[in-house]
Formats: sequence, structure tokens, C-alpha cells
Amino acid sequence: MPVPELGVQLGTLALKNPVICGAGEHVADEAGLRAAIDAGAAAVVAKSANESEDARRQWHVREWVLLDASRRPVEATSAAGTSLFNRSGLAPLPWDEWLELLARADEHASASDSYVVASVIPADPDALPGLARDVEAAGLRWLELNLSAPHAGESRPGSVARADSPEAVTEATEAVREAVSIPLTVKLSGEGGDVASLATAAHRAGADHVAMVGRHMAFMPDIETRRPLLGTFGAIGGDWALPLTLRWVAKTRLAAGPALPIVGTNGARDGGDVARLLLAGATAVQVATSVIVEGFEALTRITDELRAYLTEQELDARELVGQAADAAATYEEIALRSTS
Repeated sequence: MPVPELGVQLGTLALKNPVICGAGEHVADEAGLRAAIDAGAAAVVAKSANESEDARRQWHVREWVLLDASRRPVEATSAAGTSLFNRSGLAPLPWDEWLELLARADEHASASDSYVVASVIPADPDALPGLARDVEAAGLRWLELNLSAPHAGESRPGSVARADSPEAVTEATEAVREAVSIPLTVKLSGEGGDVASLATAAHRAGADHVAMVGRHMAFMPDIETRRPLLGTFGAIGGDWALPLTLRWVAKTRLAAGPALPIVGTNGARDGGDVARLLLAGATAVQVATSVIVEGFEALTRITDELRAYLTEQELDARELVGQAADAAATYEEIALRSTS
């Protein structure tokens, strides 16, 4: 049986496999970034950062809890069947120190044919181009513009912003694209209505690829204490979110075609889920919750599971991209088939 090729082409970026370690507290230091690379990830998206001291201050009150299918807090060794509910802040280091750390980690990644992706999140719109230029000047080879921050509505005004309209996505993307020449991913919110329209706006404004979708904000009472879990509102994600993510990935594939590379994120827990996202039209997949719960070995497990699936199917990873989305019929076409 032939050995499958895991490598994929995300725009100008040749990735050794489709598995990317998504951003979060687990990759807010150099040890975490290196561990993700050493576990075999094609890339790791570092914890988002910006110039806001208020956003960094939120880091010190971060907290998370896992919820089971009955919405009760639970200890778990696997992310399967559980949801992650949390509040968070941005990377805690001063901006210049953070960039130095990312540059060191990316040098380590380069030796493994991998990438460390700097993630910038808007605060002051006027500061955004300068932050992007700083990333490129530091030697980083890939930038994510994170417009999906779920906590933006709960943060102090002016510390974290989210873009929920095509106009806002266009403005932010254009500002960053004019400032840098390195590959640019724009990460989009799942709470902004028609995500496919946000994706096409980002692409027209200069994004090389889009990542979709960010997690949703939620509120969860604890029925034992009759108080809010974590004391407040929080962002939530789980494997239940995968079909929602798959829908927007597929819709964007059909709206924009294969010319817009897509990174799927939110809901993937195993190699089969990575395959599902590729079939829906993604070229690569970000995984975060499984890493938070299981440790960085989750990245190795997921990559191995994907390889086993591809071996069984006798396909390479790139051959999966868009197969299911491209075969999706409209409701009218289904109705016509049923009457013919």
C-alpha cells in the first residue's frame, strides 16, 4: 500500500502536513511554541498580542473549565465530548519582548520545516500597520490578523476589537497588507453573520488565506452554586461546533473557489475531523482544545490518525481538499432528483 503524502500547499506556503497548533494559553511562552513544533505540527499560531496594556492585564485573570455533555464541570484526559469554556487575555509580555521570543521559536521551527505564526489582534486601528511591520522586521515568516476575538465584547473598550462586517474586515486587512509582504492569514469570527462574505472581503483586501471560525461567546450557570461559571461570560468551543465550522468552510469554498485557501478551526478533535475539514474545502486545520486538554502529544496523535485514514483511502492529503463541498447539491437540485 503506497505511503500517503501529507504535504499541502497553503497559498505560497508549503506545509509538511495540514495540522496546525492553534493559539491559546498553551502557546503563550517559548516552551509551548517549541513543544508544538517538536510534536510534528506544520505550524503553530502563537497567542495573539497587541500594544494594549489592558489586553495584557486580562491575562492575569484567565481561567477555563471543561464541560461534559450535561454541561457540568469535569476533569478529562481527552477533549472528545467536552466543551472548553474560558475567559482569556492576550500574550502577557511587552510587545518587543514577545517578538524576540517568537523570532527565536520560529528559528527553531525552521529547522523542522515548520512555522511559528505571529498573531496580531486589533486594539487601536492606527497602531495595527506598525505592529504588522514590527512582525516582519523581527524576521517572522507568517502573520495572522485575528479579527475573530470572542472576548472583544467583554474587554475594556480600546483593548481588543473584532471585525464583524465586510467593511470592517476590508479596512483592517488592507491596513496590514499594505504594511507587510509576508504571507497573511485573516482569522474570522463565527458570530458576524455571513462568514463567507467576510472571507471574500478579506481575500479581495489582500489576505493570502482565511481561518474560520472563531469560537462563540456564551454564559453558563452552575446549577449547584446557582452562580455563573467562571463568574462571568466566556468563550466556548467543542466538538459540537465542527458541523458549524464545516458549513462555513464549504460555503466559502463554493463562494470563492479554490483560489482562496482556507484554514479550518473550531471543533476538530482527531484525524477524521481534519479529513472532514479538508473535504469541506480547508487546506489546513488549527487544533487547540485537544492540545490544552491532552498535551502537545495530541498533535502527533491527530497527524498519525490522518495518515492512517489517507493510507486506507489511498489518497494524498491535498487530494481531499474540497471533494465534499464541490459535490454539495442545492435543495432545489435534491428536489429535482427526487422527482425525476
